[in-house]
Amino acid sequence: MKKIVLILSIFLLNCCLYSFEDECFRPIIQVVSANCEAKKGPIWPAIAHYQKPDTIGHTNSEQRLKDALACGAKDSSLQNLPSDYTINGKFYKYFEDCMQDKGYRHLYPAECGYMNPKWDEGKCNL
Repeated sequence: MKKIVLILSIFLLNCCLYSFEDECFRPIIQVVSANCEAKKGPIWPAIAHYQKPDTIGHTNSEQRLKDALACGAKDSSLQNLPSDYTINGKFYKYFEDCMQDKGYRHLYPAECGYMNPKWDEGKCNL
């Protein structure tokens, strides 16, 4: 009986379980990442995280890009955002402050989810 318990305990410690949430196998004792997140698809681009509160998930992307360019962005990738700058006589410490003045709310990546429809939260759009 002791041998059976020993064999079962060794088997369980080396076993993996199927995660229905992430749709992948995860070890019971997880020391390193199981790479389940890689199957969720690409994340939303930075510009998609700016949404109007009354139209979250359906914000006009053309107007949002125009507003971002007016706030000092160089393109839609939002790389190299300005800081400590003045537009039309108003001082802005960060790009996000200018977008907030234009009525946008910045959503965090966890609020947007992934671009894959299965993992999309429905709050971000392009």
